[in-house]
Order: sequence, then structure tokens, then C-alpha cells
Amino acid sequence: MAVRSFDLSEPQSPRLRGLEAPPVRRRDLRRLKQRYAMVGIVTLSVPFVAALIVLGAAH
Repeated sequence: MAVRSFDLSEPQSPRLRGLEAPPVRRRDLRRLKQRYAMVGIVTLSVPFVAALIVLGAAH
């Protein structure tokens, strides 16, 4: 296992800045919610469709 040693005694360069995420817009939140809603609907519907196919084939 590799271990890295960082020297924290030196101050960081003023040019280096931490990466900050941009603020999330309402439109992006809405799209994200819609995407997760679709994934949830598909995830819940697949077992029911598979059960219907199995029952139809067995009957």
C-alpha cells in the first residue's frame, strides 16, 4: 500500500485555490429530480413487468 507524505509546513501558493462547486440552479434541481423519478419508476416497474411475463408464459 502506498502512503504519501505531504509537507504542510509551507503555506500554499496564493494562486492555488480550492475548487468550489457553482451554486445549483433551480432548473438543474428540477432536471435532477425528474431524472431520479424516472429511474425510480423504471426500477419499480421492471419486476412487475417481469412477473406478468412469467405468469403469462406459465399460464
